[in-house]
Amino acid sequence: APEPEPMALPPEKVHASGLFMLSALQQEGRFIDFVQQEIAAFSDEEIGAAARVVHSGCRKAVQKYIGLDPIRTEEEGAAVTVPEGFDPQRIRLTGNVTGNPPFKGSLRHHGWVARDVRLPALNPALDARILAPAEVELP
Repeated sequence: APEPEPMALPPEKVHASGLFMLSALQQEGRFIDFVQQEIAAFSDEEIGAAARVVHSGCRKAVQKYIGLDPIRTEEEGAAVTVPEGFDPQRIRLTGNVTGNPPFKGSLRHHGWVARDVRLPALNPALDARILAPAEVELP
């Protein structure tokens, strides 16, 4: 008899770690609330004040679960040379890209690479789709 095919995991199980990180950004920095809010009617000052709170909380969440290092260590704006055989996952060329490496240009963003990931093992009973529970305050 042919072996039964393994059941495919539902998307929320396959992507549970990403959903967990999104949940952590919401819990610490109200990230989802911020990006789901229509901000056109708010003043720049109001948006700036909210962004400070969101930034602080999201930064805390990222630092708690992911160690980050810059891919390039030069200052942004510095002249850099991209050698032959460069890794296109680590370096994206923009602007007038013609010819062959080495390429000379200006560093526009240093990039990020995850040095380590400290996400917890998730309980299989957890519904990873719940990014933030509804909150009900009782009198």
